[in-house]
Amino acid sequence: MFKSLFVSVVCLLPCLALSAFSQSQPLHYQIASDPALKGKGKDGECMDYAIALSSRLASNGIHGQLIFYRWHIQNSLASGSHVFVFYRLPDGTRWIVDNELPHPKAVPADASPMQLVFLLSGSAPAPVEVKLQDGLNELSFF
Repeated sequence: MFKSLFVSVVCLLPCLALSAFSQSQPLHYQIASDPALKGKGKDGECMDYAIALSSRLASNGIHGQLIFYRWHIQNSLASGSHVFVFYRLPDGTRWIVDNELPHPKAVPADASPMQLVFLLSGSAPAPVEVKLQDGLNELSFF
C-alpha cells in the first residue's frame, strides 16, 4: 500500500508542478511560446511558424498581422527575407514574436512596422538594410 501511494505521489507531483507553471502565463504567451508549434526554434522556418501561430491565435480570438521584410547586410552578399507575427490584445497591449524568439515581446503602442523589425532583434541596428514588403503586408492580417 505504501509503495503504491509513494509511486502515485511521485508521478502526480511533476504533473501538478507543470500545470501550475503553464497556467501562470496568459494564453497568448503560452501559444506563442509553445516549442511544439511548427517551425518554432528552427532556422529557415519563419513562414511555417508565422502561419501556424497566426492560425492558433485566431482560433482563440486573437487577431493581428504578419509582417514581411527583406534584409541585406551592407557591404556583403548576405541577404534574405523574414516574417514575424504582430498582434494586439483586448487590453490594448501589442506583441511581436517570430520563430527565433522563445517568447513574445511587448512593444510600444506607437511603434511603426519598421520599428517593430528592429525591436524584434532587441539590439542596436547593425549595418543592415531593411525593406518592408508592403504588398504582402497589406494582405497579411489574420
